[in-house]
Amino acid sequence: MSEPLGVTFAAPYYDDLLVEAALAVRPQERVTPWRYKPLIEEAMRGVVPDSVRHRTTKAHAALEEETGLRRHRFALLALWEDSRLRELGLVDEAALRDWCLRPLAADLESALLHPTVGCEVWLRTRERRRGPLRPAHTDTGGITA
Repeated sequence: MSEPLGVTFAAPYYDDLLVEAALAVRPQERVTPWRYKPLIEEAMRGVVPDSVRHRTTKAHAALEEETGLRRHRFALLALWEDSRLRELGLVDEAALRDWCLRPLAADLESALLHPTVGCEVWLRTRERRRGPLRPAHTDTGGITA
């Protein structure tokens, strides 16, 4: 699906061997109220520090994120000028700018803001390396590559 655009797609959590391994574990060992994500914890033994492996919750930094969003609001607004996502017809630049001008609550907004910013930055980085993307909806008159 993404190959014609020169984009490698990877979905490691959907790898057949990983899914089979996860399903081979008894349910009571996959989910337990006494450990946070026990399968990942065991799979990461020797890969990540034990202090990370043995955490009991996800880290939340909502206060720091909200402060950062306010502090960098103008950089965030500048990101939408000449937006690559807009050029591809994937976002409404005016709506994004309005969104960034109103108070941003990290716990409510970041689920949408982070991947949108990440995608915009990725497209710009890719463009610097390989040249501009062509919109996927470009009419080729039935000719395929």
